[in-house]
This record gives sequence, structure tokens and C-alpha cells, in this order.
Amino acid sequence: MSIKNLLCTIGLSAMLLTSGAAMADVIVTNPAGVFSNNGPSNAMGPGFAADTWFANNVRAGGSVGITGTYAHAGNGSLAFAGPANANAKADFEYYFSTANQFRLSDLSALSYDWLRAASSTASGHYHPALRLSVTDGTRSGYLVYEGVYNGQTVAPVGSWTSVDVIGTAGQQKIWATGSLPDSFSNYNRTAADWAALLPGLTVTGLSIGIGSGWDGSFAGAVDLVSYTVAGTTTTFNFETRALAVPEPSSMALIGVGLAGLAFVRRRKAG
Repeated sequence: MSIKNLLCTIGLSAMLLTSGAAMADVIVTNPAGVFSNNGPSNAMGPGFAADTWFANNVRAGGSVGITGTYAHAGNGSLAFAGPANANAKADFEYYFSTANQFRLSDLSALSYDWLRAASSTASGHYHPALRLSVTDGTRSGYLVYEGVYNGQTVAPVGSWTSVDVIGTAGQQKIWATGSLPDSFSNYNRTAADWAALLPGLTVTGLSIGIGSGWDGSFAGAVDLVSYTVAGTTTTFNFETRALAVPEPSSMALIGVGLAGLAFVRRRKAG
């Protein structure tokens, strides 16, 4: 390999390291096990704390947990299940500490992967929803993404679907709950619309969930929940156990490049 090619390799490796500094892939293995609740009232699973994932709003036979049943991008994913009970529900949520909260207007990307299992009997458009917990200090609630309000009348079955809610594909429509304006009534606003309507709207958490009024049973999963703020992308990968961490490819490339460059110099010196 020529010195020029080695320098190009080293330069590319440095670029990878530089771009990697703005990305955080977080492996989520806790809380371990599946949390379920047969009672009629919402129950919270173990492990609640700021900046961590936990089960929440689980009721009427709903369940959620990190399992290997629908392994995706590794050895696991976040599995959801609910019986044919209109009251059944299960969520998995993440609330930011105050220092890590951000304005909705600063959110430049939001995406996730989801799966609807063939065993599900709920109407064909149902799949795990992705939500943003938001507040402007006076009003609060969730901003909710569901495919049915974005032209997806039937959810794919048995295969993973990647959804770009906010990002390179534009902005999907998201509706509101709680005390936010037009809650449960306006399904045509995008995140940009909400940020313009309520400029002070702050994102306080992420939420994924199934159920509440669904007309049949559901089984499925979610993985690779990702968001970007101020140029930094964080992706949550749900796994049953920590993945082996090989030597970063970029570091390996730099090591090979430097070693090769030293070899070439030795040959020229000889």
C-alpha cells in the first residue's frame, strides 16, 4: 500500500471517530424480566429513576419486558403483549433528568423499529405507539405517533418496520393527550406544528406502548428507539444481555494504518 493510500485510510478513520463522538448507542438490559399486571389499575414496574427505562401503566393482563422472543439488532428486543381486553395496556417509559430535557424545537430526528406478531387479533392498524412526554410548564401530555394517522391502514405482520417520525423523511403527524391543545381531537399536526404552536414546549420523556381500547389481543416488540438533539443522536438498543464489545473498527483502521506507515518508512530508510 502506498503512503498516500495509508494516509487516506487514517484520514477516513479519524472522520469516523469524529462522527462517532456525536452518536451514543445505549444497550438497555434492565430492568430484567417481563413485568405484567392482571389488575384493573395501572401498575409501575421496578427500576423507576430519571434517565432509565421502566415499565409503567401496565394493567388488565398487559405485559412488557426485554426478551429474546423477537431478537432484533442483537440478542433481544422490547416485547409487548396484551389479551383481548379493551382495558389492557402496557408502556415502557424513560424520563429525562432536568438537565437532560430539551425543547421540542431542538429535536431534529426521532425514529424506532416495531414488530406486530402474526398471533395478534387486534384490528390490523394497531402497532406499538411512540410518544413524547411534553410540557410548557402549564399544559402537559403526550405527543403520539401512530401509523394509522399517517396513511398506514394495515400494519405489516411478522416483519420489522422502521419508522422515521421526524428526520430525513420529513415529519409525521402526531396527536396530543392530556391538557395539550386539541387533545384527542386534532390528528394533523407535525412536531414542527406543535413547536410553533407552543414555542416553550419541553420534552421530558419517551414512551412506547400498546393497548387501551384495543379490540383484540396483541403481541409484538420495539427496538432501536432513537432521537437527535443538538447534533447528538442517542439510540436505545434493548438486549437480554450486554453485547460483546469488539475493538472499534475505526481504532483498528488507525492502528493498521499507522503500523503500515511505519513499515513503509522502515523500508524506505533501509
